[in-house]
Amino acid sequence: MATWTVRQERLRTLLTGDSGSQTFVPAPGTAGLQFVRTDGQSMWPSADVLRLPRGPASAKPFCFPPKEVVGHYADHPASAATATAAPATTIVGVRACELQAIAYLDRVFGQPPVSDPFYREHRAAQTIISVDCVEPHETCFCTLVDGRPYATEGFDLNLTPIDGGFVVEAGTDAGRLLVEQAGDAVTPASPEMLAERDRLRRAAVEKLSVTNEPYQPARPPSEALAAAEDAAVWDRFAQDCVECGACTQICPTCHCFYLFDRGAREDGAFDRLRAWDSCMWSGYSRMAGAPTMKPNPRAQFRSRFANRFLHKYLWSPQQWDKLGCVGCGRCTEACAGRIDIRRVIREVSA
Repeated sequence: MATWTVRQERLRTLLTGDSGSQTFVPAPGTAGLQFVRTDGQSMWPSADVLRLPRGPASAKPFCFPPKEVVGHYADHPASAATATAAPATTIVGVRACELQAIAYLDRVFGQPPVSDPFYREHRAAQTIISVDCVEPHETCFCTLVDGRPYATEGFDLNLTPIDGGFVVEAGTDAGRLLVEQAGDAVTPASPEMLAERDRLRRAAVEKLSVTNEPYQPARPPSEALAAAEDAAVWDRFAQDCVECGACTQICPTCHCFYLFDRGAREDGAFDRLRAWDSCMWSGYSRMAGAPTMKPNPRAQFRSRFANRFLHKYLWSPQQWDKLGCVGCGRCTEACAGRIDIRRVIREVSA
């Protein structure tokens, strides 16, 4: 893979190669890094910002919005909403775990037997510029789920913060075009720069290994969960959960949604929307009809609580040949009950 280097003061030249694209960059907020839209003149990330741990918000909303219109209804027969072309969007600062999550969502929404036109439009309009995690978050555990704190695929451009600038890798033709358009802002990376990049990557992996050593599963999670699918152990873990749904709403791979109708407009028509759902909520999987006719298949909370882990570590590999967890640790960070997903998997596996 061809590599270049760009100095910090020339980074904007590289990232604004597509002037017709709306660009989102990471910016410090009260809860950590957040994606904000830049006008091309301000809010550009510095090397220090791109060295910070990943923020609480993932790139999932750019692919799968929290709420969107999927149908219009009037007096005439119902018609599905047409997926309009999404605006060209450049997302800067996406982490390796999020790229794995997007690859997972591509399987769920972007491939047969069900291929979602709304999702496909969002993805087709995106340019993704990822960045290495040189300072992993304390709850990150990508190395426990066969991940790495740096990307090897799934990006258009990847940045590794080094002293005074960045090592740049192009993963697609779109990324190489950005490098070409940047002109003399980018230069070939020297062997010393590549050595620094590799050193930083090894250091990040080592830090994650040390942090997550206490959580190393005793056996593969899929094997452990298959044996504990209906075990009473879930009652103990579920006692700490307050059913707020923060873990699923912040997760970059959770993709459950529900449909609802929005009231009539002036022309008498109304819209059908879809919005993120959560298996932590009491209405999840509830079915319409008389209770005796269509019982709730997950009436007990312990069943919904277990569903989150079983889906990610057992059923997703069976259905999609991919883990439904990328080890970003956001669920642990957001949990009001201080439930650490690493601890749950470790204890179930033991």
